[in-house]
Amino acid sequence: MGKTNISAKSTLIEAFNEYEKSQFWSKNTRRAYRKNVIYMSEYMLNQGLDPVLENIDYEFVKIWENDQRKQGYSPKTIKQNQATMQSMFTHYNRLGVINGNPFAALKITDSNKQKHHSRALNITELYQVYKAAFELQENGVNVLVPILIDMFTALRVTSLEKLTVRSVSTTMNGLVYEFDPKKDRVKEDKLLDQYLEEEGDKHTDNSPNSKNKDFFIPLPPKLMQLLVQYIEHMKPDDALLYGLRRKPLINKQMNYVINKVCEHLGWIKVEYKNPEDRGQTKGKRKRKGEKIVHKTEKHFTPHGLRYTLSTLFHEMGVSDDAIRFLLGHSRYELGALQHYILSDTKYIKEIRAAQVIIETLFETAMELESNYNITLNLEEIYDEIPNVFRNQLKNKNYINLFKEHLVKYAFTALQQKILKESGNNYSDYFTFKAPELYNQIVMAQQGYFAHAPMPYQQTHGMNPMPYDLTHSVPLYPPTHIHMGK
Repeated sequence: MGKTNISAKSTLIEAFNEYEKSQFWSKNTRRAYRKNVIYMSEYMLNQGLDPVLENIDYEFVKIWENDQRKQGYSPKTIKQNQATMQSMFTHYNRLGVINGNPFAALKITDSNKQKHHSRALNITELYQVYKAAFELQENGVNVLVPILIDMFTALRVTSLEKLTVRSVSTTMNGLVYEFDPKKDRVKEDKLLDQYLEEEGDKHTDNSPNSKNKDFFIPLPPKLMQLLVQYIEHMKPDDALLYGLRRKPLINKQMNYVINKVCEHLGWIKVEYKNPEDRGQTKGKRKRKGEKIVHKTEKHFTPHGLRYTLSTLFHEMGVSDDAIRFLLGHSRYELGALQHYILSDTKYIKEIRAAQVIIETLFETAMELESNYNITLNLEEIYDEIPNVFRNQLKNKNYINLFKEHLVKYAFTALQQKILKESGNNYSDYFTFKAPELYNQIVMAQQGYFAHAPMPYQQTHGMNPMPYDLTHSVPLYPPTHIHMGK
């Protein structure tokens, strides 16, 4: 038996204090384990038990698991709590302090393991969301900026809420955020700090964790231009994003923004039960009554945009490491922000290329629908997006050729449709092909007609995609930004 001052009558906190000295954990792991031990101690006290090692047996552990489920804890969270206690009990079982490990015998099942909180959208559905955001904004509903930033960054809602005007970097063309331990500690950590202070424990740690850390995320050019216009009359410390009532995003405000888009698209149905007639009193309006929301299978949540963007990027050919970078799933601790940016230039280049392709595709689709009543076959085009992505990585100006091909493809499809409807026996079999790099027009080999319409630079309303923030390209459609404040 090894040397230890711990016995079966020692408290969980006393046992953990000694146990952690022998472990080579990261700061965040140490903090998470300590939090779990503290919460277990509180649970035992609430059950009328002294929080000591000998009071924990298999029957107690089963009751503890069941109570956590009743309180709404996910199986993943319960497993994390179990892992902490199982690790510590294994240690003291080996030292002979206790006999057995009741946590090791606990089997936690997750019947919804393969399910997610939200579904991932396909390319056509994501375009519909993109278009709906513009339409709602034109009608005075403040959703455009939150939707576009969420769509192109896949940031967690907690990160979206922390963005300020200062976060918009016109020098790096993206969003920069620097973790502030005094402001950004999550609620659970604040409760932990309070407990440690009451116990006289000095184990404090204000280091970043997976949800609280520095980050830089690039943005596509049209969104950057939109943000520059959006923040023109705002102060550096103002919140960047606002909800439907034009108050800073907090709590479930981003969910309400998403729901408004879903309602616009018919993906949720809203009705009001028992509307209230408040009479003819001046200034009194008829209440709508109890709001009832019926969600269809197409409904999604803010987190669904994380699933969507990571899935689309993976299918395009973006590397797994670049996707981890985008999602904040870093494999290493972050140092100074500038070092962080420089060391991940390759990932930023990949993300930026993928972003500009999606933005160009959606913008062009909107222009063609509005100006010419032509609908692009996004699913067919998307099959070629991996080739577009590879070429865009090689030459940042390739995006202009891609857009030109989209326009030519659209008008060719329209011409085929007219010929077919007029009874002309003309073949309508052709597909979109990504244009070759360094070859301006290769229409003949790819099934296009030589008399395609003029290049998009000369077509009304169709503009290239530069990061020129001083001579802004007109936003499409003309967008009136309603300030949050």
